[in-house]
Amino acid sequence: MNFAGNAIISKAKSMYSHRLKPEDYEELLKFNTIADIVAYLKKNDKYKNTLSEVYENDLHRGQLEDLIKKSYFFNVAKIVSFISTNDRKFYELDMIKREIEIVLSSLRSIISGNIEKSIRDLPMFFKKHASFDIEEVTKSLTFRDLLYALKDTRYYDILRHYYQENPTLIKYTDIEHEMMAKYHSIVIKRIDKYFTGKTRRRLMDIYQTKVEIDNVIKIYRLKKFYDSPEEEIWKALITEDIRMSKKQLEELIKLKDPNDVLLQMENSQYSDFIDEEDYVYIEYQAERIKYHIAKRYMYFSSVPAIVYTVFIFLNEIEQANIFNIIEGIRYDIDKRDIKRMLIY
Repeated sequence: MNFAGNAIISKAKSMYSHRLKPEDYEELLKFNTIADIVAYLKKNDKYKNTLSEVYENDLHRGQLEDLIKKSYFFNVAKIVSFISTNDRKFYELDMIKREIEIVLSSLRSIISGNIEKSIRDLPMFFKKHASFDIEEVTKSLTFRDLLYALKDTRYYDILRHYYQENPTLIKYTDIEHEMMAKYHSIVIKRIDKYFTGKTRRRLMDIYQTKVEIDNVIKIYRLKKFYDSPEEEIWKALITEDIRMSKKQLEELIKLKDPNDVLLQMENSQYSDFIDEEDYVYIEYQAERIKYHIAKRYMYFSSVPAIVYTVFIFLNEIEQANIFNIIEGIRYDIDKRDIKRMLIY
């Protein structure tokens, strides 16, 4: 393994060692204000880089969430910034995902008429390597402005297809789906291009598992909460470059009772990760599966690309945990119910 590979593994595992532990979550669950959470997170090496200079009593929920995201960007940039190997493009996949989030956030602002700066103070590394001018995108007031800011990027043709002058006519859900399908396609192509053998198979397994679980969630939710017709469910799924066949997906979609979709998950290869005694909701179970698979690879893998990939997944789950605690405090949710939403 080359120096860069060792550096990726060392950096990722070192930062993972500073993750929030069970005892940290127990402490966070005792708090009743945003200020208390900020004061506690300031002590953690992963978050003090963005929280150390702020005064906790001046922050509201949205500002804290922005700073947590900023910490995430800095941590990823620490790993990616020094990579000069041939497979560098693979390590930039997360930046593409963040670009999509910025575009979608800007689009939501245009639709709502509430134009705000979507992502504040991103690391200079991200701004430098982004495929578009982030400031220009986040300041877009209209769909036309957004298209202009994204000309000559991979996102332009997708958005152009859905262009509407009237914001209320914009098909946001369709755009979001096509963006994520595009991202999945890029992931698969880059894994194919830069890796072979066991590493390629394992990376495919990690990414395809994530997409397949997300498909199951969509099928369940669309059937249970929206009673969506089959053709609408199909349109919401990513069906290319996954292991599940169209026939397997069709069998799930045709199930009359949405709860039977959950039973299929319980009887799948993911059954070891299902919390049968405390079956909270399907999103929890899905994230629990991803968490345990990622954690297993983090501990036992010595392949830089795999360690980096699961580091990203584990960070996303930790970020979601913090946001759930913040939301719980905001809406005065019982602490026991908040805890049941956390994955660690």
